[in-house]
Amino acid sequence: MQCEVCGRRIMGKPYKAIIEGARLVVCSDCALLGSISWELKTKRPIESGAKPRKALKKRMTVSTKRASLLEPALELVSDFGALIRQARESKGLSPEDLGRRINEKVSQLRKLESHKMPPNHKLAKKLEYALKIKLLIPLSENKIPKKMTVPTKLKEITLGDLIKNKERQSEEKE
Repeated sequence: MQCEVCGRRIMGKPYKAIIEGARLVVCSDCALLGSISWELKTKRPIESGAKPRKALKKRMTVSTKRASLLEPALELVSDFGALIRQARESKGLSPEDLGRRINEKVSQLRKLESHKMPPNHKLAKKLEYALKIKLLIPLSENKIPKKMTVPTKLKEITLGDLIKNKERQSEEKE
């Protein structure tokens, strides 16, 4: 049997390890690169009168449906990067410490702080909880005007207006 990482022949007991999310059979040296925690699941034989189990569907209860309908629409504050950086620094945390605390990559946190990437709602909730700040606010309704009106002085001239002006000019000349 060969190690699936280094390719050497496995002497002794092979290890089943998870390395960077992949489940591999490895030698004792390469087993140190990951976590040794997965077991092969063996399929149990189906008895001759037994029916196979149907896959269970995740059901949404009535209360969770109502909660999602009643949850107000939220938007991200405009200065989220500066707010995250100030809160992190006031708590004395480095980006690495904050990343470990909320289980996110440091590179992603740096992108958030520099406004290169906005956080999704799940990440914003994590940051709100960890830093005790408010990143998501209710959607303000006054941002979208109900009816756009153009002042009469700034109205564009139409063909009908030109025709009426020509008619008025010809009447004034007569």
